[in-house]
Amino acid sequence: LTGGKQIVCENWRNLISVGAKPIAITNCLNFGNPENPQIMGEFAECLIGIKESCEFLNYPVVSGNVSFYNGTNKKNISPTPVIGGIGLIQKLKKTMDHQFKKENSDILVVGKTFGHLEQSVLFEEVYSITDGRPPEINLRNEKNNGENVLEIIKNNLANSVHDISNGGLLIALAEMSIGSNYGAKINKPKKLTNLFEYFFGEDQSRYILEIDKNHIQKVEKILKNNNVFYENIGSTQKDYFEIEKEMKINIKELYKINNQWYNNY
Repeated sequence: LTGGKQIVCENWRNLISVGAKPIAITNCLNFGNPENPQIMGEFAECLIGIKESCEFLNYPVVSGNVSFYNGTNKKNISPTPVIGGIGLIQKLKKTMDHQFKKENSDILVVGKTFGHLEQSVLFEEVYSITDGRPPEINLRNEKNNGENVLEIIKNNLANSVHDISNGGLLIALAEMSIGSNYGAKINKPKKLTNLFEYFFGEDQSRYILEIDKNHIQKVEKILKNNNVFYENIGSTQKDYFEIEKEMKINIKELYKINNQWYNNY
């Protein structure tokens, strides 16, 4: 159920992040053998999660298909719902991307970070742990956060925007630096003391906003007036991607590391 909610909400955030108002989705629901009660249960729960998100976000399903009996050597695939969404950008000059644009901009995280690591990329890639619960989703926060981020984009108050998904906050920040001329200097959290939870947790309903210092008061006013939780976590800088007293790397080196694995492979 939670996984079904999550895949719709991540698609919604993808559209919000480029300045598009989400309109509708299509789906491709891929599952194993439905004659197995567990598989059929996974399918039914996934549909309930998709339905809940779509109804709350006013984000209807207009088409889709279901693919059963997927597996190899009598082993079923993991539940794999795929969502494709479409949104409307009113003015093409108001599109948004996720690469940092300027030096000394403020970096805001919209949405709360609780540090959810179960089912995360960190656990799977580093520790080979794939068990656990997916992160919870508060649909009220999801909708409110997204609508206000879209409002900020429409009012030309953001330099760049990125949703936080696989890999958590640190990976999203690195993606904003890679291919850009600017990195970031990120402060350590004051409340959540476990750095792994803070930087790699995959809590939902979150965005990173790069905001010019001239616009920061307007943006904070919008967020406060609409009860949107946010944190100012640092600022952009030239040449380096840095976490206070933890790491510092040149963004050209970061770019090289990001690309070389595929060439090596």
